[in-house]
Amino acid sequence: MQVTSVELQNFLSYEKAKVTLGGGLSVVYGENAGGKTNLIDSIYLCSVGRSSRHNRDKDLIKWGTESGAKVTLNVKKRFSRHTIELYIDPQGKKHILVDKLPVSKIGELMGVLNVVFFSPQEMRLIKDSPQDRRRFMDIGISQQCKTYFYALQKYNALLAQRNKILKTYKGRPALKDMLKIVDTDFIKVASYIIRERKKFIEELSPVAEERHFMLTSGKEKLALLYETENVDYQNLESSLAAIMEGARENDERLEYTTIGPHRDDIKISASGIDLRRFGSQGQQRSAVLSLKLAEIAIFEKRTGETPVLLLDDVMSELDPTRREALFKAIDGIQTIITTTDRVEFPVVTYYHVKDKQVAREQE
Repeated sequence: MQVTSVELQNFLSYEKAKVTLGGGLSVVYGENAGGKTNLIDSIYLCSVGRSSRHNRDKDLIKWGTESGAKVTLNVKKRFSRHTIELYIDPQGKKHILVDKLPVSKIGELMGVLNVVFFSPQEMRLIKDSPQDRRRFMDIGISQQCKTYFYALQKYNALLAQRNKILKTYKGRPALKDMLKIVDTDFIKVASYIIRERKKFIEELSPVAEERHFMLTSGKEKLALLYETENVDYQNLESSLAAIMEGARENDERLEYTTIGPHRDDIKISASGIDLRRFGSQGQQRSAVLSLKLAEIAIFEKRTGETPVLLLDDVMSELDPTRREALFKAIDGIQTIITTTDRVEFPVVTYYHVKDKQVAREQE
C-alpha cells in the first residue's frame, strides 16, 4: 500500500500544496511549526476519518478562511487504486468521497488506506490511562475489519443507553426489566469485541516481542496481555452475563456500567516489569515503537497489504541502536518521517517545508 500524492487546500497551515510521494522512505524536514505534522495529519485523517491532534473537524480549516478545507489523497494498492477526497465545510461538517462516491459512514472509509502512526504523544499508550490502550486496539482492528468498527459504535450506543436506564430508573421496580431489554444486545456485542481484542493482542504479542528484542539488542523481553473480566472464553456470553448480573447492584448504586470492554486494558511488561507503572521513559518509548512495528506485520498478515508508516518527530527520541533496528524493520514499507533537520538517511527522498509550502528536493 502506498500514498502516491497528497493535495491540500486551506488545511491547517496550508493554503494550497501538492506533494508527490515515492514508495520508500520520505523525510519531511523544516522548522518547528512549519507544517510538517500537518502534512502527516492529513494522511492520518484520510485513513481513519479523524485528526491525530484535533478533536473538532472545524479546527482543521485554515485560520481566517471562509471556505472549507479539503484533502485529496491518491492511494495505490496491490490490485487497485483509490482516490480519497475529504472536505470540511465552513460549518465544520465532514464530507468524504472514495473514488468519487459519497461515503455516508466512516466505517466505509476503513481499509481504503491503512496507516500506523507514531509520535512523541503516542507515549500515552504506555504511561497514561487504559483508554489510550483501548483506542490503540480499536483503531488497529477497525482499519482491518469494518464489522468491528460498526460493533464498537453499537456497543457505545448500548452503553450510553444502559447508563441512562441506571440513572433514570434507579430504585424503581421497572429497572430490572429495563436492563433485561438492553442487556441481551449489550452482552452479545461486548462478547464480540472482547474476542476480537483478545485475538488481536495474541497475534500482536509474539511479533512485538521479536521487534522489541531487536530494538533493545536482546536486553528485554516484551510481553502483552489483554486484561478483561475473568470470563470463560468457551462460554463467553453466558459467562459475561453472569458477571454482569453479579455487578448489577453495584451498577445501580453507582448509576453506570462497571462491567464490559469499555473497562479493559493491556498489560505491557518488559522482563517482568509492568511498564505502565514502573517503566523508564526509554523502556516505554521502545515498547511503543515495538507495538507499532508489530502492528505493521499484523496488518500485512490479515489484509495482504502493508500499511503506510507515519513517524512524526521521533528520530531525536531514538538512540543510534534503535534507529538502526528501526530502519531494518521498515525496509520495503512506505514510511514518512518528519524532522526539524535534514538528517542523512539511507535511500531517501527529501521534502523541505518552508513558508507553508512543501518542495521535493532533486536527488
